[in-house]
Amino acid sequence: MIWMIIGVVLFAIGVGLLFAKRSQQDKLLEIKATRTTSAADLNELAASVRESLGQAGGFCQVAEVKGVVKADPPLLSEMGKQPCAYYSCNVTRRYEETYWETDSSSRQRVQKTRSGEETVSSNSQGVPFFVEDATGRVKVNPEGITPDTLKSVDRFEPGEPAAGGEIRFGGFSLSLSGPGLSSAGRRTLGYHFEERILPLDRPVYVLGEARDATGEVVIQKPGEKGRKFIISLKSEEELVRSAEKAAKGFNWAAIIVAGLGLVLIMAGILSKLF
Repeated sequence: MIWMIIGVVLFAIGVGLLFAKRSQQDKLLEIKATRTTSAADLNELAASVRESLGQAGGFCQVAEVKGVVKADPPLLSEMGKQPCAYYSCNVTRRYEETYWETDSSSRQRVQKTRSGEETVSSNSQGVPFFVEDATGRVKVNPEGITPDTLKSVDRFEPGEPAAGGEIRFGGFSLSLSGPGLSSAGRRTLGYHFEERILPLDRPVYVLGEARDATGEVVIQKPGEKGRKFIISLKSEEELVRSAEKAAKGFNWAAIIVAGLGLVLIMAGILSKLF
């Protein structure tokens, strides 16, 4: 019976991997099928539609643009104080604790030590930004996805928090005296500070739905389910290679896992029959 259960679980995982493969194939198809549009051409096309309709809000199409990130005004990242269009920061507490475990042979309680970590702070913030190319700029609203980012801070600070229960890093500070932050029974080894940003003036690839609801062209998350919204610091060529590789990997993994699941299911059925 146990083998049949394991087989069913593996088969279900295999089916899930096939869906992941399909998602990568859909992403690949949409990237390849969408022609890159310059900022000037996209704005002119939207203006032409507005003129013909006599009002804004009628322009809507899948758009792919390439350029550099601009923001006015930009965000200032919380830890590294870097100008950016998006940032996420995370603080993890690493600790060590002692616990008692019953020895299987002697039946005596043995004191042991283990280490672990817990997130004590997590925050992210983004603002609409522009993709600027040689012909102009197009606004992008990143709401709805997490854009591709670069690591701007990756630092481990050993030791307990300073007097008053506050930890600091650059311009970031956090009080650890609030509820849920108790360290009873645990010895703090230190704190890991990590921050990621979408930096300014870096080449960016954006694929999404271009609309002019307010009279200004904005690329945003598509309203149609299944459509892709991509904000990446990778080039189009890199994204294509990555999606092709991922689709192949999911395909082989699905075949192996689902096949093994079927074998175990059949073995379980045969064991019941004979």
